[in-house]
Amino acid sequence: MATLNEPLFVECARALALKTLQEGGHNDSDRLDYAFRRCLGRRPVSHEAEALLTLLYKQLVYFRGTGATAWDLAANDPANPPALPTGCTPADAAAWTAVSRVLLNLDEAITKE
Repeated sequence: MATLNEPLFVECARALALKTLQEGGHNDSDRLDYAFRRCLGRRPVSHEAEALLTLLYKQLVYFRGTGATAWDLAANDPANPPALPTGCTPADAAAWTAVSRVLLNLDEAITKE
């Protein structure tokens, strides 16, 4: 199953990222816990949190860089992007969209074993 780039999964990741920024707390650890629990029904163990926070920080560096087009990843319609919570940037939304794509594509999130 190739869900990572399917349009519906990308839209779901965008929605999860926005909800995470709106309701997940005020720091990245709390937000990761929130998003992880929404997808998997449990908190991440330390190595999972570490890997996902590393991904988040790499994505933040990328989307804050020159020429990065954060809304191309973070918005269904980049010409009409969604409102972000106070203090959040398009780079935050894009980075959280990348993390959300990973969460939604974990075997644990997709299969019922």
